Amino acid sequence: MAFWHFSWDFTKAEIIAFFSDFFRFGTFQRSLNSTFLVLIPKKGGAEELKDFRPISLVGSLYKLLAKVLANRLKQAVGEVVSEHQHAFIQNRQILDAALIANEAVDSRLKVNLPGLLLKLDIEKAFDHVNWDCLFSVMSKMGFGQKWINWIRWCISTANFSILINGTPSDFFGSTRGLRQGDPLSPYLFLLVMEVLSQLLFRARSGGYIEGFKVGNSNGTERDLLHLLFADDTLLFCNPNIVQLHYLSWVFLWFEAISGLKVNRDKSEAILVGRIDSLENFVSVLGCKVGNLPSSYLGLPLGAPFKSSRMWDVVEERFRKCLSLWKRQYLSKGGRLTLIKSTLSSLPIYLMSLFIIPRKVCARLEKIQRDFLWGGGTLEKKPHLVNWRVVCADMRHGGLGICSLVSLNKALLGKWSWKFAVEGNSLWKQVIIDKYGVDEAGWCSKEVRGTYGVGVWKAIRKDWEIIRSRSRFIIGNGRKVKFWKDVWCEDQALKDAFPNLFRLAVNKNQWVRDAWEEQGEVGSWNPLFSRHFNDWEMEEVEGLLRKIHPLVLHSDVEDALSWKINKNGSFSIRSLYRSLTRAPNEPFPWSIIWRSWAPMRVSFFAWEASWNRI
Repeated sequence: MAFWHFSWDFTKAEIIAFFSDFFRFGTFQRSLNSTFLVLIPKKGGAEELKDFRPISLVGSLYKLLAKVLANRLKQAVGEVVSEHQHAFIQNRQILDAALIANEAVDSRLKVNLPGLLLKLDIEKAFDHVNWDCLFSVMSKMGFGQKWINWIRWCISTANFSILINGTPSDFFGSTRGLRQGDPLSPYLFLLVMEVLSQLLFRARSGGYIEGFKVGNSNGTERDLLHLLFADDTLLFCNPNIVQLHYLSWVFLWFEAISGLKVNRDKSEAILVGRIDSLENFVSVLGCKVGNLPSSYLGLPLGAPFKSSRMWDVVEERFRKCLSLWKRQYLSKGGRLTLIKSTLSSLPIYLMSLFIIPRKVCARLEKIQRDFLWGGGTLEKKPHLVNWRVVCADMRHGGLGICSLVSLNKALLGKWSWKFAVEGNSLWKQVIIDKYGVDEAGWCSKEVRGTYGVGVWKAIRKDWEIIRSRSRFIIGNGRKVKFWKDVWCEDQALKDAFPNLFRLAVNKNQWVRDAWEEQGEVGSWNPLFSRHFNDWEMEEVEGLLRKIHPLVLHSDVEDALSWKINKNGSFSIRSLYRSLTRAPNEPFPWSIIWRSWAPMRVSFFAWEASWNRI
């Protein structure tokens, strides 16, 4: 792409003509779709062809066109693909699927019902896609014939040449499959995987299969059947021989329609609870059997709350990095750079969903401390500066290394924010069905009972961290408390006017109830239990002066704004900084860290500023 940026003044006319011709006629020269294939080994010691992954090196001009089409396609794919698919779709994330899976397993274990989780592996997923199936699915989803013809030309005119030791072989065509490396392929693959979702839904509606029930004592219940992240499929099913036979037929139909085959050798059945006659299930499924705790999408599945064992993989990665670095001579400045760029980022994926146990946090931070002061061999050298100071922001005299506890809180806090501001995403619906929602709808009800293997109870406990740093933007006033919520400037009215709050008739009054419509406009009329005394009038005037500029709009929903950022948008960085805010003492940080001096010299100057040489 750098070439096109550099030569845009010379090539823009030809590129624009290329795009114009394609959108008008639906074709381009076939030679532009020539592709080199590079075989990347999936594992060490790969020998057989199936152990290699073919990556397509697509021509840059075609790639420009494919990116344009992909950007248009991704705007629509979320509307036509079921909510159970979480890959490559705006406002859906890989963590959403992991949260849903853990909450579903937690519900199943708490009602003491046995169940099965099927982790399916799709064999050579992109390579076996049936083109006729893809075009038929696009037609059923409402894509126009012009769009289908564009996609048909893009994928059917590709010619391949395999690079063998860097030398290209003869070109050959293909009759099925999608190229890994083509910007269109991920979105087209989602359309094909939707066939599996619809087959499963059809089987459930016919009463042939059932999923896991996720609900609460109030009777709200959801039948969760499966989750998808591209081809990573997790099925929730009952340990019933008949239902498993029906599932096997669904897999066969899916293969016949789409060309995608479930690889039973790599698939896994995970037991939930105690199951008798296990041998019968194994014979039907034909896959290996596992137990909880397991993993899904690289995250623990069914692990007990604050289990330290699931963090062993992170500690192992820490030590693996150190084993590579100990062979090199690194200054303290170099070690600092590696800690901030590598070690601090290793646990982020797990910390985005799970609370890190304090003893695990202590072990990981000890490794970082020992590496910073002792080097890759973790020699026991004096730690010259307190770790709390080291973790402080550089502006406040620290080194800016992340505090794992505070970072964990900030990462988990994003869930509470998403719950408050997102629409009806699947993960939010599951949480509402399982735990209920508070009267305003900004957060779920407080979670009671044991933690189990769910993750939401720990996330919900820190809702106050988010609420205290937010303010409400008033729309119709139906979801905001007049006295108790922060909606008028940066303070709740009960705190700004405590004497008036004591006189309020309804201390839980909604903003809407304190507003009186008067024709096209309205006025504020909060109710009090008695008339005011003369010495109270000044406070009443202050209240009315504060709320008078605000007007309700019946057609606008109330919204949540993040007080810490000027634009009102939530960010993990801003929450982390608010959790780790240090005293604003003068420190010559810009002289130390914004100079042209090498990092090791800056580190020495930092030590000197703390009198720790």
